[in-house]
Amino acid sequence: MKQGLLMFAVLLASVVIGSLIGDFSRTVSSIEWLGKIFEVGISAFTINLKVFEITLGFQIRVCASQLIMIIVGLICYPKLAKSLFG
Repeated sequence: MKQGLLMFAVLLASVVIGSLIGDFSRTVSSIEWLGKIFEVGISAFTINLKVFEITLGFQIRVCASQLIMIIVGLICYPKLAKSLFG
């Protein structure tokens, strides 16, 4: 349970830090590729059944720096878990 929470915290911190790096890197021409945003998903569509209406859609926006930070977080996680939990 504790290790699962630690994994979630590490991934969440990686995404947030990567997002901040991506936002700041868009203004610097030499590292602007870190702020490049990739979008994957299904655009929203609506199903109307006369009694109720359902709208479904799924969209993920990820920048290059977030992907790099997630990889760094996954590499650092085992060492961090070992030092915290023995």
